[in-house]
Formats: sequence, C-alpha cells, structure tokens
Amino acid sequence: LPHKVDEAVVCLIDTSGSMDSPNKLPLLKQAFSMLVPQLREQDRVSIVVYAGSAGLVLSPTPGDRHEEILAALDRLQAGGSTNGGDGIRLAYEMARKAYMKNGVNRVILATDGDFNVGTVRQETLETLVRDQRKSGIALPTLGFGQGNYNDAMAERLADVGDGQHAYLATPPD
Repeated sequence: LPHKVDEAVVCLIDTSGSMDSPNKLPLLKQAFSMLVPQLREQDRVSIVVYAGSAGLVLSPTPGDRHEEILAALDRLQAGGSTNGGDGIRLAYEMARKAYMKNGVNRVILATDGDFNVGTVRQETLETLVRDQRKSGIALPTLGFGQGNYNDAMAERLADVGDGQHAYLATPPD
C-alpha cells in the first residue's frame, strides 16, 4: 500500500461579511467537510479565521478527531470587515506549532478575494509568506463565490508561497 505523507494543515478562512452568501462560506464549509474523512491520526489540522480580527477556532488537532474538526467548521459564521494580515500571522504560528519535519506543511487561505491586509503592507505580507515557504510551509489559496471575487492578491500570495490557486463557484461533486 502506498504510504500517505503526514500533513500539517492550517485552514485560514475568511469569515468577513462578504463571505455571507450561499456560494461562499457555506460552500467552503461543505468542501472542507468532504476532506475530513481522509484525515488520519498522525495528521494535524488547525482552523484560523479572520474578519475584523483574527481568531483561533481549532488549535493543532489530530486528524482522526473527525467530529471535533467538523464541529469547528460548523461553528463558522460570516460577519465583519476583512483583516487578512493578522489572520496569516496567526495561521503561520499554528503551522510552526504543528510542523512536521518529513511531512507536508501548508496554510490554505480560503477567501472570496475581498482581501484587505489591514495594517500590513502587501510587500510585508509577501515577505512573510516567502520566508515561511523557505522554512517549509507552503501557501495554496482557494477562491470562493462569484461577483466581487478578486483573486489578484490571493493568486499573488500563492505564487510567492509556492502553492496552487484554485477557484470554487459551485458545490463539488
């Protein structure tokens, strides 16, 4: 049987008011919920949210605690302004805490692209992402929703962070 690489994943989720529509936060929760059954005990999952401020919803948790992870996802609600800079810093803090030397380490940024970095300049954020990539933590980004979706910032961060950028407008099959 092929050996699955251990993973440390931090889901950095935009919960600002603009995410409050059916094809955004609810779709994100549905997509992430579908991944949970694939997680194993040796994997680590964290959930960080950001709106007006950043918050820790789930600290690094063993991947086989499916109910706990799903309950944390279920509690997510949208509201407030967007401050992505604080969220990214907190997400990387969790990624470093759960870091796996021989595993896959990443922060997955999920946003509708209405991404405002708060008090942080974009260049500062790109430097942070680039430095973390060098230390082995990648930053893939996921875009949600239609209409105001502006993926330039998320795409740029994914490029700098050695991660893919994907877009989800409808529920996965």
